[in-house]
Amino acid sequence: MRTTQLSMLQATFALVMAWTVVGTVQAQPRAPQGPLNVEACVAIALRDSGLVKESEGKVGEWRGRLAEVEALYYPKLVGMTYAAPMYRLTGGPFDKTQSDWTEWGPYLHLEAVLAQPLYTFGRVQAGKDAAQHRVLVEEARVRQTRNAIALETRKLYYLHLYARTLQPTLDSASKTLESALATAREANDKGTGEVTTVDLQKLVYGAAELQRYRIQARIGADLSLAALKHTMGLPQEATLTLADESLPPLPADLPGLAVLLQTAASGRPEWTQIRHGKAAAVSLAQAERLANLPIVFAAAQVAADWTPMRKDVDNPYFQDRYNQIYGGLAVGLQFSVDPATASAKSAQALAIADQIDGLAAFAATGIPIEVRKARDEWQQAQEIGVQADLGAGAAKKWMAFAAAGFATGTVEAREVLEGLVAWLSARRTQIENTRDAHLARAQLLYALGQDLDHLGAP
Repeated sequence: MRTTQLSMLQATFALVMAWTVVGTVQAQPRAPQGPLNVEACVAIALRDSGLVKESEGKVGEWRGRLAEVEALYYPKLVGMTYAAPMYRLTGGPFDKTQSDWTEWGPYLHLEAVLAQPLYTFGRVQAGKDAAQHRVLVEEARVRQTRNAIALETRKLYYLHLYARTLQPTLDSASKTLESALATAREANDKGTGEVTTVDLQKLVYGAAELQRYRIQARIGADLSLAALKHTMGLPQEATLTLADESLPPLPADLPGLAVLLQTAASGRPEWTQIRHGKAAAVSLAQAERLANLPIVFAAAQVAADWTPMRKDVDNPYFQDRYNQIYGGLAVGLQFSVDPATASAKSAQALAIADQIDGLAAFAATGIPIEVRKARDEWQQAQEIGVQADLGAGAAKKWMAFAAAGFATGTVEAREVLEGLVAWLSARRTQIENTRDAHLARAQLLYALGQDLDHLGAP
């Protein structure tokens, strides 16, 4: 017998451990496979982000509230039953009675009412309409949350690539400066006067500043990658390999403003929230106005009592608390009249509708300017990009000629630093402009109310 019990305990323990392992595996986010481009990162973020799951839970919450309102249409059963000890009582209701505390027996009681609402004068329907519109509002908020997560993922993706793109430029500049610094130290040690101590210290200062920029770029790349993992719902120890080693070229597929405004007018989830939010507020106000009206219902009632410790009284005009059974059907009204409270709650709901009207007026002008701002920033980056490329090319030649001249002793250290600073500044402008173009495009997708790249690949 003990062996059988031990086997059952072992099997139960194994089953519990198996379910625990399964639950742990399911709770862990799926590891990304292969190098990921920006849209693959967005897809993972939308799938695993805790914020998206939270907003989806809100939808489930309001669907549950809708089901709670709809439950008012279904019959309700309320009842109570119990058993209690009862002492012996001799005699009848019209005779002298005597209590016998030495003899005890059971006493059973049952009562139940089954009620079916028939008509609520529109109150329940108004509450149902309010809950249905609120469900649609929460579904639109899920879309809004997804759009925000997609925007944040794209931003972090391109910020990480921005830091990584800067690093080769800074490394190249550092090698050029180190070579000039070595040449300067050699000339200064000879004491010929071609390179003074001031010239040497200028190069040393420039090298220190350049190292500071390299440290910032390295730490910025690591921090942005960690933030990207967080946004994607990945643990920090997860391996995340990106498909791009540096910022991709400038996106050139810039749509027209009229098309974008039309898309935003129909695609932003805020419009759905405003439309159904106001409808929910109006329906709620109507439900509160109808709160003073009664509910028509049909009901069935049954009650029963029994105990062998009391004499059964067979008299329909005498109430027997201990041995009886009765029931019946009825149609009735249930009401609670409180006009002041109902009016106050209706006014609160209408005030919410007024607030939503204000938000609609603000969105009518705010969303178009948000779309235009994102598009103008994208267009600005495109136009600046041409000039940035020209400036970076010229600055690179300036730096190269200055470094070669300094190596041959025909150029001062100041010109080397000026050429290096000019090239770094032009190159940073070039990289920042590419980054800004990608960020503007990501912002435009958000302004249009799209959580996927519907504008084509950059």
